[in-house]
Amino acid sequence: MSQDHAVTVDPPPYIGQEASKDSKFCPLAAVNKWPYKFHHQDSEAIAQAFFAAGKFRTRGWTLYYIHTLLSNASKPLILVPATEVQALFDDIKKELRLLVYFPKEEKEPGFLLGFEEEGIPRPRYLGRLDLEHNLDDMEAKIPSYTDKDNGGHRADDRSFVAFKKKMEAAIEATKQKSKHQRDKKKKERIGTKQAWCEQLKRAQCYLGVRPRTLPDMPNPMEDPTIQPRELERAMKRYQLSKGVELPDLNISEPAPFAFQDHVVFVCVDVEAYEKDNRPITEIGVSTLDTHDLVGLSSGECGKAWMKKIRSRHFRIKETAHLHNSEYVAGCADRFEPEFGVSEWVSFKEAPQVIASCFRPPYSRPLDHANGYVPAKGDAQLPTNGTDAPKRQLILVGHDIQMDINYLRKLGYDVSNLSNLIEALDTADLYRAWKHHQNPSKLGAILMEMEMVGWNLHNAGNDAAYTLQALIGIVIASRQSSLATTRSQIAQRSQVLEREARDRAKEEADEWAAADVESGDGGPPNPLPRFGWPTSSPPDKGTTNKIQTSKIINSKDRRAEKMATELHAQSQTTKKIEAKQLQSPEVEIKSEPWVADEEVGSFAQSITDRLAFLEDDGDAGGGVKLPMVKGETAVKW
Repeated sequence: MSQDHAVTVDPPPYIGQEASKDSKFCPLAAVNKWPYKFHHQDSEAIAQAFFAAGKFRTRGWTLYYIHTLLSNASKPLILVPATEVQALFDDIKKELRLLVYFPKEEKEPGFLLGFEEEGIPRPRYLGRLDLEHNLDDMEAKIPSYTDKDNGGHRADDRSFVAFKKKMEAAIEATKQKSKHQRDKKKKERIGTKQAWCEQLKRAQCYLGVRPRTLPDMPNPMEDPTIQPRELERAMKRYQLSKGVELPDLNISEPAPFAFQDHVVFVCVDVEAYEKDNRPITEIGVSTLDTHDLVGLSSGECGKAWMKKIRSRHFRIKETAHLHNSEYVAGCADRFEPEFGVSEWVSFKEAPQVIASCFRPPYSRPLDHANGYVPAKGDAQLPTNGTDAPKRQLILVGHDIQMDINYLRKLGYDVSNLSNLIEALDTADLYRAWKHHQNPSKLGAILMEMEMVGWNLHNAGNDAAYTLQALIGIVIASRQSSLATTRSQIAQRSQVLEREARDRAKEEADEWAAADVESGDGGPPNPLPRFGWPTSSPPDKGTTNKIQTSKIINSKDRRAEKMATELHAQSQTTKKIEAKQLQSPEVEIKSEPWVADEEVGSFAQSITDRLAFLEDDGDAGGGVKLPMVKGETAVKW
């Protein structure tokens, strides 16, 4: 690369010499980040030609320093003359045929700095930065701050206040993302969190634990005719109508408010083959009709309501030979008896069978009185009940978009239902309840509510447990004893490092802006009939193939090591016994541990136990934890 256009200024004779008033400067760190921050499309080409592999320092830079006098600045700001930065831009234009300029002042006010004001501090000469000189060593030579560095001005002088703002802008320019970009991202994050919180409020309204707001109700404080003794009661009614102050939820009584729209929740879970996500192997559908909850108390964590969930599990005949075991602990043959019996359907029958679950009687098998008795293990289609009035439906799922895409592959597009109000995602509801940024797995959510999901990754079980999680989250989020409080967030942030504390505070502020006390979640967020992604959804089982295989290999090595040690102990014991018997006929033969049936069985037991201990909470795999206090039995 040609350096013909590199321009330098004649350096003053000694360190600390003040620059002239008409000189312009740029923060060195801002120049170093410039291609990545402002030229995203061409950043790689610019970086390779002028910044990478020491090329930035090879140009040579004349360095100046200035004491920012800011309380949050730990060291002086390093600057370079704007003439040298312009020379860099000229070289980029010549070699790469790119038009590059100084960032606009309104976009990055701290990139190009002038110090022409009278009496304010001005940059001072530090030295030349090149391959032979280290920046840290040069910064160590900067003289300490003295009174003459502030130009003799007091802190309350207007010019000095303007100088501090200029320094703040300059430091802002050295950061990877501009304040404008960070504010935009922060606004987007708040919007996302707000959508989660509003979704949770709507779920509370659907289940009758939060009232719908009354927008037309007047504020009693604005009524001059109201009597003082009536004002307090009127204000309580007004705040309740706005969702500002809600009464404590009594789980031993029925829902305190009307079930909004008297909806039917329909939860769907679809499982596909782990090595190829095109073959679908299972479909689980669970429903909850709010008509069944009228007059019924929810009970602890909503467990009384959970008993009203109806579930069905469909297995695809054409993919019955495909079993998930390598990346996902599949258990297609272990649909929990408390939920029902698995039913076999063909690909051709699947869309119609799924559609029947979105119509009366909503996953409830018909009996003799209704026209037929379903054969055990064989899916049947309803022969009547389809003429009943349409009910409003709520689609539920855990990472629901993936299941919607799978249903489309089967030939059933749930977004075409005219009576489908919206979709609720338990992953988002849990984040809104716990104020977590990252999603949690279904098993972890159940554990948080002191529930255990048997045989997860069975589509029928997952659908039932997801609907149970919805109920549990809605009930728990309305109980103040379980709600995440601002003080808990503050206490958690105190144990973090400085950077982590700043991020925790920022996240708490975002949640505070997103999760306002008032409101009812607003209108539903309906599924659009068009515009859903048409590409194949990612494979649930192969998302973390490499990580999962590493865990499996790690378990195998640990199991083998433990079993080898046991075999060695066994051989040592035999030697001791032989020596005690002092019998020349006793022969101690050392064999590989894999040939020892007892040790081999132990190795398998170790592998199973490691699988249990390291389970991520989502893949149940048939493991059952003790449910009763003091119970120690474990089902493997």
